[in-house]
Amino acid sequence: MSDKVMEQIQPTALAIRVNTTLSNDPCALCSQPTDPTGIDLYLAEKSALVCHACGLLHAPALARLLDLVSAANTFVRAEYEMSGVQTDEKHL
Repeated sequence: MSDKVMEQIQPTALAIRVNTTLSNDPCALCSQPTDPTGIDLYLAEKSALVCHACGLLHAPALARLLDLVSAANTFVRAEYEMSGVQTDEKHL
């Protein structure tokens, strides 16, 4: 990214929270749609969703942590399926 673009980016405090409404509201920073998953990035000071792209820009460590959580969840689900274990998840 150019130095000019980096100068325009304001530091933004983000937090990881459970999205209990499973909504895909627009990102509070760029207005793009967000991914309706169970754990999401939010603005730290209010309950406003932040998309993955803005998360990578403003809090790359938190965004990567969510990537790891997603990968681990996918792995565990696959292991459960292979061993025939039932989970408490509701499938649509």
